[in-house]
Amino acid sequence: MFQPLVKYVDFQGRARRSEFWLWVLFRIIVGAVTGTLSMTLMFNGMNFQNPDPSQFMARYFQVMPLFQLINLALLLPTLAVAVRRLHDINRSGWWLIMPIAVAIVGLVLFIIMFGTQIFSMAGGFDHMTEEQSIKFAFGMFGSLFLCIFLPILISQIVMLVFYCTDGTPTANRFGADPKGRGVIDTPEVMF
Repeated sequence: MFQPLVKYVDFQGRARRSEFWLWVLFRIIVGAVTGTLSMTLMFNGMNFQNPDPSQFMARYFQVMPLFQLINLALLLPTLAVAVRRLHDINRSGWWLIMPIAVAIVGLVLFIIMFGTQIFSMAGGFDHMTEEQSIKFAFGMFGSLFLCIFLPILISQIVMLVFYCTDGTPTANRFGADPKGRGVIDTPEVMF
């Protein structure tokens, strides 16, 4: 579970599924504990009968930087273990940027498709009928789904399949099999 902390920024080699998923479990536990602590610290002593939003925001800005530093400190080992996990299935670590690239391309497509319609209709929204407004809203949300959410979902499913796939049973271009499979022991010949 703590192997990624030992290999803090080691992007070389391979990581077994157990190493990766135990790290994911560790991150979930850390997130749950820090989330519970942050909520406890932010709401401790708050008057819920007469809430003061400025008091909540002041506590938020006092508490959250600490927990964001914890997340930032765990970012590099998370990236490193994900890259090593991809190496175990003989894939480049650059696959990690696929969901981000898909999101950027989808956002650009959405802006191209809908940005022109929004700018062309500027000032004309007041003259739209309710039916035209509903049609426009459904078209916008449909395009948003097709251009951004669906491709990101598909890319995340692909990454999940990669993370669940068993590693190559022999040495690959990233190193030896961490499970030790594929190593042929040559018996000593006695004459």
